[in-house]
Amino acid sequence: MATTGEIKVSPVQDEAGLEEFLRFPWRLYQQDPYWVPPLLPEQRRFLDQRRGPFFEFGTAQYFLAHRDGEPVGRISAHLNRQYDEHYGPGTGFWGFFEAVEDQQVADALFEAAAAWLRPHGCHRLVGPLNFAIYDEMGLLVEGFDSIPAIFHTHNPPYYLDLVTSWGFRKTMDWVALRITRFDTDFPVMERRLEEILSRQKVTLAPYNPRELARRAEEVFHLFNEAWSVNWGHVPLTRGQFDHLLHEVKPLLRPELVQMLLDGDKLVGFGIVLPDLNPLVQKFNGRLNLWGKLRLLYAAKFGRVRKVRAMVIGIAQPYQLKRLNYAMVLRIYINAVKDLRIDFADFSLIPENLGHWIKVIQAFGGERYKTFRVFEREI
Repeated sequence: MATTGEIKVSPVQDEAGLEEFLRFPWRLYQQDPYWVPPLLPEQRRFLDQRRGPFFEFGTAQYFLAHRDGEPVGRISAHLNRQYDEHYGPGTGFWGFFEAVEDQQVADALFEAAAAWLRPHGCHRLVGPLNFAIYDEMGLLVEGFDSIPAIFHTHNPPYYLDLVTSWGFRKTMDWVALRITRFDTDFPVMERRLEEILSRQKVTLAPYNPRELARRAEEVFHLFNEAWSVNWGHVPLTRGQFDHLLHEVKPLLRPELVQMLLDGDKLVGFGIVLPDLNPLVQKFNGRLNLWGKLRLLYAAKFGRVRKVRAMVIGIAQPYQLKRLNYAMVLRIYINAVKDLRIDFADFSLIPENLGHWIKVIQAFGGERYKTFRVFEREI
C-alpha cells in the first residue's frame, strides 16, 4: 500500500519526540488481538540514554517518519562498543522498527538509520535488535496467530516484505517451541532424572532468594561462559546482568528455577518465568502501583497457566553429559505436577543449536514462532 504525500524522517531530539516515538505502535495495533502494549514507564526508562543499561556501552539515535504531519513509522539506529570489542568494528544495528504498510516509509527509515551509522565507520547493518542480543530481538516471520510470550516481539506479517524489499537478507533464525500436551508418568521421569544426576555426580537445587544473591557472581560468569558459542553472543556487562536480574527476580518461583551443582560449584541453572503477558495486555501500557501489585501477585501466588523457559545455561565441560535433558526434565516435572500448567514456551533458541531443539522436541515440543535477524551491507 502506498499513499501520496512527502515522507519526512527526523531524529528524535526532545522528550515530546520520544513520547511520540513510544506511543506510535498504538496507531498500528489497535485491531490486533495478539499485540501486548509495552509498559510505558519501563520502556521510557529503557530508552532513556541517561538511565538505560544499554548506554553503559552503546549509543543510539531514534527516528520518526511523518507524512502530512502524521507519524507513519519509527526506527532506532545504534552502535554497540561491546559488539565491536568482541567481533571487530564496522557493524551498526537497527531496532524498535514500526511502520505502516508502505515500502516508501520503510525505505526512508532504513536509509535514515544507515545514514546515521555510516559516518561512525559502519558498513554492515544488522537487526532488529532492541538493543542487544539478549534484549527483545528478531522480526516475527512465523506464528502470528497467538499472543507473544513474555519478552517476545510481535509485528504484522507485512513487515517481512518491507525489510527484504530494502535488501536485507536472513542472517539467523531464533525459534520458539511450545508444549501443550504433557506426559504425566512422573515416577518414570523421576527415576530417569535420578539416573542422570547420580551418574554425573551432580545435584539439582531449587531456587532460594538468599542462595541466588550469594551466587549472583557465579551466575553472571556462567551465563557468559555457557552462551559464548551462540551466534551473535556478546558478553553481558555486570550492569546489564544486574538489570536483567532486577527484571526477573520479582517473577521467580521456587518450582521454576533450578541450580545445577557439582559439590558446591554452580555448573548450570535454569530460569522459567510465569508468562504474565495476558495480564500485561490488559494494562494497555499503563503501570501504576495497583498494576505492579497485580503483577507481583500473579507471578508469586497466582494460578500459572503458561510459562516461558527463558534461560537454561550449563557450563561447557558439562554440556555433553545429558545434563541439559536433566535440567529440562526437572523443570518439566515441577511445572506440570505442582503448577499444572497448560502451556510451556521454550525460547529463544538459535536454529543452529539442534541438540537443544531435539531435547525440547523429546518432551513434545513443536516449533510455533520464528524470529529472524537480518543483515545488509551499507
